Amino acid sequence: MTRGSSLALVALLVFTMGTSIITPLIPLYQQGYGLSNGVLMLLFATYTATVVPTMLLAGNASDRLGRKRLAVPAMLVMTTASLVFAFTQSVPLLFAGRVLQGLAIGMFLGVGTAFVIDHARPGAKALAAMTAGAAFRLGFGLGPLFAGIVAQYWGNPLNRPFQVHVVLMVVGIACVLVARETVPRRPYRFEMRVGVPTGQGRGFAGFIGPAVFTMSFMEGTVLSIVPLFLYDTLGATNVAIAGLCGFLVLGIGGMTPIVTRNLDPRKAVMVGVAVSAAVTWLIAGAALAASATLVVVAAGILGFVNGMILQGGTVICGTIVPLEERGKLMSSLYMCAYAGTIPTVGLGYLSQAVGLTTALMVFSTIACVLAVWIVLVGRRLFPHVIPYVEPVTVSSPVA
Repeated sequence: MTRGSSLALVALLVFTMGTSIITPLIPLYQQGYGLSNGVLMLLFATYTATVVPTMLLAGNASDRLGRKRLAVPAMLVMTTASLVFAFTQSVPLLFAGRVLQGLAIGMFLGVGTAFVIDHARPGAKALAAMTAGAAFRLGFGLGPLFAGIVAQYWGNPLNRPFQVHVVLMVVGIACVLVARETVPRRPYRFEMRVGVPTGQGRGFAGFIGPAVFTMSFMEGTVLSIVPLFLYDTLGATNVAIAGLCGFLVLGIGGMTPIVTRNLDPRKAVMVGVAVSAAVTWLIAGAALAASATLVVVAAGILGFVNGMILQGGTVICGTIVPLEERGKLMSSLYMCAYAGTIPTVGLGYLSQAVGLTTALMVFSTIACVLAVWIVLVGRRLFPHVIPYVEPVTVSSPVA
């Protein structure tokens, strides 16, 4: 690991923490502001609704403007978001903070990993890519864990975690400023790289897309509905427990590729969705057993097997199309993943009508239906992973 890669990695970790700090605080926002479950889920999903268009607009900006010219503004926006949460006393500002978080991650999504890889030695690019990918998931997972501990044991729970994060962001910004620029500036040209290349529509729409959608649906539910379930239904009022669940469902997935890197990616996706859908019933069953421990165990298993889904989907999309189509397909993958968090809004409003336990049972049923589709139907629409091989051009001999 070079000095530049280490600096970029620190920046990536503290940045990604900011987007998920809100997870264990959701029940406290409900108490403090009198928000309904549905409104809380809207607050959670506002971030997603902002990420996707920002990601499309930012697109290839870092490849043309330079890594630091995009990373520094993104980090300043994330710092501003944490400042809003650190001192707000109103609901509109909570939504404003989530919009800023979405803008920041949409700008940073492409540049964060690339900056780590750029600084790696030529023979260590693949290792740097794996490390950066793991750090991305780990950073998202550390946010809830850090927030839950700070909120539970340091007082001022709605504001203190964000105040500490602002300090961490100052460190992250300093790391980016110290690291050298790796991409020379070129004239910017807007290019929206999203879509499914010709010939890959059936496989993507029937197998890969639904798999990452299902993965995100399950993770989004654990990050939004489950903290309320722990607090209100199971009486687990220690918010550090919700923070631990958030860490497990996000952070553990960052370690999965290290363990399962030799597994066939198509099989990894199928095993991941089947196991994770079954495991969601442990969460709903925790109400019958009156056990928060079951929820924690389920979050850990979900985190690991969902890492298999993401790994498999990423490997597939990175190998089945030519280089010039890869970014286009990866953007579609990320959009399907982010779209999976949107149904949590419906679960929030449903829980107001039928209760959190019943809403989670509905969630598990939907997850199982999606898993059955992917394993029984989707796999037939995408029967093989066939790596794209660049054609060899044979030049004619000169007479």
